[in-house]
Amino acid sequence: MSQFEDRYPPATAVDDTRTIDLLIEHLRWSVIDLGHHDLAEGEARHEASDASRFHFVISGHVDLEHDGVVYRLECGNFALLPRGGRATLRASSRASVISTSLALTGGHPLMTRAMPPVLHSSEFRQQEPGFAALLDTVHREAALGRPGADTVIAGLTDVAVSAAIRFWLEHGCGSARPWLAAAEDGNLGLALAAIHDDPGSPWTVASLARVAHASRSQFAEQFRTAVGDTPARYLARVRMRQAERMLREGQPVSGIAYRLGYESEEGFSRAFRRHSGVAPSRWRRAAL
Repeated sequence: MSQFEDRYPPATAVDDTRTIDLLIEHLRWSVIDLGHHDLAEGEARHEASDASRFHFVISGHVDLEHDGVVYRLECGNFALLPRGGRATLRASSRASVISTSLALTGGHPLMTRAMPPVLHSSEFRQQEPGFAALLDTVHREAALGRPGADTVIAGLTDVAVSAAIRFWLEHGCGSARPWLAAAEDGNLGLALAAIHDDPGSPWTVASLARVAHASRSQFAEQFRTAVGDTPARYLARVRMRQAERMLREGQPVSGIAYRLGYESEEGFSRAFRRHSGVAPSRWRRAAL
């Protein structure tokens, strides 16, 4: 067992409308650059970026590979990579995609480090036709190069990306509370960023409190109030998301246990069963 693991399974944080309202108030995006890509069937585009990246499929089907995980994006789907990184877009049919590099200007920069590596959706165009139409307009503006296009594109992209994130949250794909905590409390954001940057580190409440420049008791209370869970359970959730990614990649269970800070393969397997209900090897077989 990890030295910082609760005896109980991680809780699932549920956002209320007010939480999402407060988060959206912090989200303001500026466009660094925007590209339009027409991909032939089977064609791949490789990229690496330190900035946030947003992809929207105008037509066709694209597989996005990021950090060993493949996300299937159909026409009208989006994917946001808050921390950028290396990614490959591969067209499984003839496809048209707009890809934008973004900077978060309206919230604390630690917010993106508290986000999952990829936010992606299905049925965005079907359920949010108005906002999908904004992205179609961005595509046309970029292609036509009309006067003032850069300003129009920047405004439309800011609105559309925030709407896409709201859509992702409203459909239960993740929780806004850690992002909001990072936006509203920079010191707490430092601790959240540390967890996401290195989930396998032997974190304790005391060591995370030092990162957050707080006493142990003060940090534990502030974390639970802001995030809706204890530091240990939140860390366990982050570790389990990492474990699922590494299992899909085919990494050995023993190596995953070591990289995620567990003292033994058995300890990791127990934690994973509490998280998913099945052993890691069985979960991998079902996921592949």
